[in-house]
Amino acid sequence: MKVWVYTDTSKPVGEPERLKVFATNDAAQSWFKRNVPEGVAFAYEIILGPRYLAKTLLVLSVLLLGIADLYTTNTILNLGLGELNPFMHVAQTWLGPWWLIPKLGLTYFMMWLLWRSNNPYNIAIVAAFCSTPVLNNLLIIAGTN
Repeated sequence: MKVWVYTDTSKPVGEPERLKVFATNDAAQSWFKRNVPEGVAFAYEIILGPRYLAKTLLVLSVLLLGIADLYTTNTILNLGLGELNPFMHVAQTWLGPWWLIPKLGLTYFMMWLLWRSNNPYNIAIVAAFCSTPVLNNLLIIAGTN
């Protein structure tokens, strides 16, 4: 993975506007077209490493657990049982079948917050915590059969 770095040689070292980092070449090119830079630009290779892969898999597991929670909760609702989470119960009462939108919105928000974390151990703890509603739902479903 590469980032593009621009250094404004007219500004002193340490000034925040001296350095600009772009995630894509297109973003860098568009910035260069809007501004008349005085400086140099270069591509810089980033080495992500295994922690990045672990972080990605953990954050994706939170998404999969959120989807599993939706599926198992719908199964419980179809069996005639109710929602135990008071926030989701209110969402189900007010929004009807559209209660999935705030549930998925909260899941995506949690994924965004986790992605900002640099500690994969904390992300793993949150992912493990997200598995508890799914396991509870599976136990409830198994108990009804």
